[in-house]
Amino acid sequence: MSGTGLRERLIEDIEGLPEKKVREVIYFVSYLKLKEDNWFIDFVNKRGHAAKADKKAGRKFTKLGDLQKAYQ
Repeated sequence: MSGTGLRERLIEDIEGLPEKKVREVIYFVSYLKLKEDNWFIDFVNKRGHAAKADKKAGRKFTKLGDLQKAYQ
């Protein structure tokens, strides 16, 4: 399938979605663009090293599920 065909299919698929789902698609596209930026890659690597050091030091980490519950 050509690039244009894929774009048209994506637009058709998005048109049938409720507004909340369209917003999620937009957020995901923004994420895909963001994760290609060098500053973001450097930030993630820096945070990963910091988390590894914290874990070695015995610091407690909050589970993702607990964070999601707190912010819903």
